[in-house]
Amino acid sequence: MPSVSAPSNALVTGANGYLGAWLVRILIEHGYRVRGTVRTQSKGEILRESLGELGNKFEYIIVGDVLKEGAFDDAVQGMDIIMHTLSPLFQSNEPDMIIPPAVAGTIGLLKSAQKHQNTIRRVVITGSICAVLSWPTDEPRVYEETSVNETSVQVVEQGSVDPIAIYCAAKTHSEKRAWAYMQEQNITGFDVVYLHGSFFFGPYSHPVSSIADFGESVHRLHTIVTQGRLQNALLESGTGWIDVRDIALAHVLAGQKDEAGGQRILISAGNCVVADLNKMAHSIDPSLPESTIGVRSDNLYMFDTSKMRRVLGLEPRSLEETIRDSLAFFRTVPGSGMKQSSINSHTRVV
Repeated sequence: MPSVSAPSNALVTGANGYLGAWLVRILIEHGYRVRGTVRTQSKGEILRESLGELGNKFEYIIVGDVLKEGAFDDAVQGMDIIMHTLSPLFQSNEPDMIIPPAVAGTIGLLKSAQKHQNTIRRVVITGSICAVLSWPTDEPRVYEETSVNETSVQVVEQGSVDPIAIYCAAKTHSEKRAWAYMQEQNITGFDVVYLHGSFFFGPYSHPVSSIADFGESVHRLHTIVTQGRLQNALLESGTGWIDVRDIALAHVLAGQKDEAGGQRILISAGNCVVADLNKMAHSIDPSLPESTIGVRSDNLYMFDTSKMRRVLGLEPRSLEETIRDSLAFFRTVPGSGMKQSSINSHTRVV
């Protein structure tokens, strides 16, 4: 399918989310007209105000219940491309709380897009490396785009209540169902791109009033750098990471590249374990606590991102830049426990 370059109309689901808000901003800066879905009017107004002068190229539509039949029907009208970032992010030890909603949300979006495939040319979906890696495992491995996480699906089917396995299974089921739906319905009006992002963090695109407003990944990074610890089995085993601004840009590039159509692409800037993040933060600001986290001798999860660079042309930020900008952001948040510092960030949007 042909790519969708600016000026075009782009829909961002979950527009007021951590990733969604950056994606809205970067799309507008690249010349797109953007519509975003939000759950309430107040969230839409806050997002519009945070965009400043860019707000005149943004509109929002309220989608209160994303699992309702036809929830996105109005939102997709008149759009050329859809960026679907909205997905359940919490963990649970009950598979039925996570897996069916994850699948239904994605399929519901595709059904709405199908009704308007005379204008829509591409749907870019925010996936996760959790749909790629094998969890649990004790075997170090390099993963790439042909890898599918069947392990988590199997252990959940066998009765596992491990929240990480359930979350991974939800991501895997959701993606597999999306590709199957496209084939079963013989949809030719638009194509799909799946971007499987790794653990992403970095500054918010707008002011945040409290650490209670942090999303899961930002909360984890804050704990790592301010307390020198974090209990998370997946991160302790090693994982990929990416700056939130770079994965947002990856969505824009996925819409602009012809060859991205119909592809699944891993998005990662590099491999790390929890201790690496703390050590980088401590090297930038020695007043931060040193890590109390044991360091593994091997990284179980490593990712080949040659396709990301080849197809999208994305060259991600360094870990130092992302951590530096994250620390500068934390210092602006009341109650973050971060003291003001003379250390400057080098914030750039893209």
